[in-house]
Amino acid sequence: MKSSLVLSALLTASLYAEGLEEAFKNATYDGNLRVGFQHQDEGELSIGGKLHMQTAPVNGISFGTSFYTTQGVDEKHNDGVAFFSADKHSYSILGEAYLQAEIQNTLIKVGRQELDTPYADTDDIGMIPNTFEALIVVNNDIQDTTIVLAHLQKMSGVDAEIPEKFNKLNDSDGVQTVGITYEGVEDLIFQGWFYNASDFVKLTYLEADWIGSLGGFGVGVAGQYTIQDYDNGNEVSVYGVNLTLGLEEQGLTFYTAYNKADSTNGQVAENFFGGGPFFINCEHITMADIGGDSDAYRVGLEVDGANYGFDGLGMGLSYFEGEDLEEIDIVASYAVSEQLSFDLIYGDATDNADGSESFTNTRIFINYRF
Repeated sequence: MKSSLVLSALLTASLYAEGLEEAFKNATYDGNLRVGFQHQDEGELSIGGKLHMQTAPVNGISFGTSFYTTQGVDEKHNDGVAFFSADKHSYSILGEAYLQAEIQNTLIKVGRQELDTPYADTDDIGMIPNTFEALIVVNNDIQDTTIVLAHLQKMSGVDAEIPEKFNKLNDSDGVQTVGITYEGVEDLIFQGWFYNASDFVKLTYLEADWIGSLGGFGVGVAGQYTIQDYDNGNEVSVYGVNLTLGLEEQGLTFYTAYNKADSTNGQVAENFFGGGPFFINCEHITMADIGGDSDAYRVGLEVDGANYGFDGLGMGLSYFEGEDLEEIDIVASYAVSEQLSFDLIYGDATDNADGSESFTNTRIFINYRF
């Protein structure tokens, strides 16, 4: 990432030359305090959060940083979702430290940062999300079109092999990414992505989403297709559909999702650098857990409590089935205010083959945003 370091130095010099003192004087601060409880085989409790600072822009150039921490109270297990380090200790990390430049319709961002794309995302399901050491260029010169070019070098966080440090992606070669999103057709969003991890795998991802109304109902239709092409000759392709039906007056949304994988040599469909893009992915079971040539479906119901006199309350129930695996998820969230919210996530995963992978997991979060 030598080019990124050179760019960082140039941006830093420019920022300093044009008024570093004013940039920091007018900086903005935000973040959250988070209390997380998890119970699987045993219970664990953590207190942590995020503190983010970003300087005011000087000639379109600014600097940002985020400090994350998770501090366990009593025992630490990492059963289910990783709350702690790889060796089950509390940890803190400078998860973001970036420079960004906004030049007309182009954003350039280099350094440690949060990122959300189909195969690389924050996946904020525990105490500390995934963050990436990367160089990102986002351009909006073409109307209704967003073009993303990226080089991902390292990642840390909940899905990293060692959550408490930045792990190299694809050794020292990193992952090169290009993505295009087009929103020029009413109610339609198209996106296409390509990821190149040299001497390892090439990933192609396509998705189309339509949201509209039909016969007085809110309707959503989405399709996805991806190819994971490995340099060793293995390949897996996955297609999927997701259908939603909303009853606005009743505050109800029904959805059903289906994914099917076809592979060579039993290659499974991996999530790679985050929670994965697949429509059927649950709180715990994903396409990566159900084998190579396989299919799975998921059905669910979401309820908006405001329609029943409970403002800020949302609930969801879903059922998944695929290749001897089942999962029932119950999710409830309650926003007391814009700052304070509570989340409950319950997952019951069943291994119908021999029962060895069966478990239940409960997570409770209290978030205070500032």
